[in-house]
Amino acid sequence: MLSLLLLGNTLLSSALLVKCQLAAAEAYTPTRVPCPPNTSLIRHAGTGTNQSVSPSESAYVASRQSLVLPSAWKSYLENVEAQVEAKNVSGLPSYVSDILSGTNGSNAYPTFGIATSGGGYRAAIVGAGVLNALDGRNASAVEAGTGGLLQAATYLTGLSGGSWLVTSLAQADFPTLPDLVLQPNDSSGWGGWNAEFSLLSPTSDGVRGLAYDVDLITEIQGKLLAGYPVSIVDLWARILARHFTNGTNANDYFDGSLKHGAGITLSSLVNVYVQNT
Repeated sequence: MLSLLLLGNTLLSSALLVKCQLAAAEAYTPTRVPCPPNTSLIRHAGTGTNQSVSPSESAYVASRQSLVLPSAWKSYLENVEAQVEAKNVSGLPSYVSDILSGTNGSNAYPTFGIATSGGGYRAAIVGAGVLNALDGRNASAVEAGTGGLLQAATYLTGLSGGSWLVTSLAQADFPTLPDLVLQPNDSSGWGGWNAEFSLLSPTSDGVRGLAYDVDLITEIQGKLLAGYPVSIVDLWARILARHFTNGTNANDYFDGSLKHGAGITLSSLVNVYVQNT
């Protein structure tokens, strides 16, 4: 990483820099756009006990509560009850069944979130395993009585390595976790996570490694030339993108002509049609 930083400082400060034509560099370069009207960068949530979420979040929660949670909690309840009957153990308290079945109305459904912890690649992989154990699309999870909780969650968030998982899951349109981490058997273009490559030293080939470092630096040059500051965070972003976003697999990991996830933004995720959850 030190050699990469030194190389980057040399190239980025060079007077010989020209606008990069790589697809990744063009997609990674920010552009200025006008803010939507009546936009405030600060939202006052209130003080003390008089606090509230934003109108958009409130609308999302209400919509999910009425359109998604009834069937999600019903499915989860059926999974649990099936396991209770199969294992001949004590059943759920009646009040729990009433809540999850919708007997008490949609406003009684639990609103809960799932948070995946930090810890680099280990956290991402462990988090993926936990989500898989809660996924109603996983037959083993359904058989264990845990499948369906993922679909019933209102929030999903992650810290550090856990955020790699959550972001990867969202931009890939919420496939099953095995398909997310491993390569799916379809033509979706998703190549799975590239865990076989080290984040900092993906190759022992010196020539290929140098070309890779130059590609990383070249990809952020457009941002610098556009007048925005660049830092090690930009290089880290380009490395992580090769591991966790659509468009990169083991065969083209070192292909400098590809975008490798450049151009994917948080605001663009709202345009991803979530059909799998």
